[in-house]
Amino acid sequence: MKRLLNNLDETRSCFFLTLLTGVVFSGVCVLAPALSGAMVAAFSESIAAGKRLLILYLLVGACQIAFSLLDAYMSMQFSRRQKQAMRGSAFRAFSKNDFAGREKSAAFISFVNNDIPALTEQYFSGAIDIVKCTFILLFSAISMLTVHWLLALIVFSVSGLMLLCPRAMRKKSGAARAAYSESLGRYNAGLQSFLGGLQIIKSYNYHARANEIQEEANAHASKKERTLNLCQMRVHGMTALLQVGKTLLILTVGVALISIGQMEAGGLIAVVQLAQLIAAPAEVLARMLHARSEALPLLKRYEEMLADGACEAASFQMPDKIKTITVTDVGCSVDGLRILGGASAAFEAGKHYLLMGESGSGKSTLLRLIAQIGELGYSGEIACNGKCLKEISAPAYYKRVCPVFQEPYLFSATLEENILLGRDIPAEIYSSVIKKLGLEYLIERYRGQEITPEISEQLSGGERQKVALARAMVGKPDVYLLDEVTSALDGGSAEAIEELLLHEDAMTIHVCHKPNLRLLPLYDVRLVMQNGRLSVV
Repeated sequence: MKRLLNNLDETRSCFFLTLLTGVVFSGVCVLAPALSGAMVAAFSESIAAGKRLLILYLLVGACQIAFSLLDAYMSMQFSRRQKQAMRGSAFRAFSKNDFAGREKSAAFISFVNNDIPALTEQYFSGAIDIVKCTFILLFSAISMLTVHWLLALIVFSVSGLMLLCPRAMRKKSGAARAAYSESLGRYNAGLQSFLGGLQIIKSYNYHARANEIQEEANAHASKKERTLNLCQMRVHGMTALLQVGKTLLILTVGVALISIGQMEAGGLIAVVQLAQLIAAPAEVLARMLHARSEALPLLKRYEEMLADGACEAASFQMPDKIKTITVTDVGCSVDGLRILGGASAAFEAGKHYLLMGESGSGKSTLLRLIAQIGELGYSGEIACNGKCLKEISAPAYYKRVCPVFQEPYLFSATLEENILLGRDIPAEIYSSVIKKLGLEYLIERYRGQEITPEISEQLSGGERQKVALARAMVGKPDVYLLDEVTSALDGGSAEAIEELLLHEDAMTIHVCHKPNLRLLPLYDVRLVMQNGRLSVV
């Protein structure tokens, strides 16, 4: 129960209101058949007494209709709100990652679109259904005991066996659900990959092989879904067999009790109706318990996702100004290949640094490590104002440091949103930066429009780089970390923007493969990366 409540959070009040509605509806559902048996018995004795019970029966029927609609409405409301809350929580947690590969992103999308709806229905809404079914069984037990204890014992013995069926499949069903979710994630990763490269598929006649690879993933997902369905069918088959056996046993014993005068026909009618009423919740309860067990791996994954997003190892806050960034004997390897081998440097506030070197020498890797982007581990230490970066709060660090990389990314939002990113930037600063970078025409052309992937492809590489630079410049950071940020611009524009950046009142660390000779004197320090180490030139 505690685990359930912890994961409700924003929808807790809606959950309990839906639960209360369901319990009242369960009571009304049991009252109707109980009254029917009493009404038949009353009519056999007195028409007046029968009429009174008939009126009461009709009123209960009207209540049953009203609460049926209210119960359905509340259940849909809760399900909708819970899915909305979980999607929001999952994105907030996942978005704290600074890097997610294609496969990891596809798995997350699959989880949001497929697993969160399943988890909501099977675990959270399922909890309400389990309580409702339990109350129907409890109310029915009380009603049946007033008719005959033996029939009540038969009904609830068989119902108890039905509830035990899911436990027999609990472990296997949970594993089947997890395997299906994983295979669906792999399918989505492949789908995303191929859809992103349609031009290459067409240009290289790759259609047949791409279809073959994706169909293999599709077949694998279908196979895992079949295993999951088989687990569900086994539970369904066992409960159906018990249902038929229960009905036959009730009728046989009921007829025998009437023949020896221990029960009236009206009592048997009530018991049969109550048994039919119990049949549905007992079967649903068995199915819900099975589904709840099946959903536990998804809940565990959701909880781990939220825990990862909530993890904040660093708590140190940045001072008002970044004065120094120091790199001390930093080493880094990827898959056994050494990229950096003892790189050291000291960067001071307000100075401009040019970082040169051959392709693959480790320049960009060092910049990413300083930017704290990606999942690369390293030895040595990178410190800001003498404090290790790993101990500094990420939100505080990025208020002072702006990384800009060669391949800019644009969100599906307006250009203004892509530049401001929700920050409260004064209008005069925004306008000044737009003017300095010559982006007025682009802002005017797409004013108010969402930059879809199709529109983004229409923008030149240089235009996208200018938008990324504007994004950094409007924040007036203490430090610019630049990686080939003018590579897509023509010579004149690239030179003008690089010079503009060198006149910013900030520390600048610029990774450049082919430096502009005219601008070299504007750099305070020029560094060269060779064999994973830095040296001043």
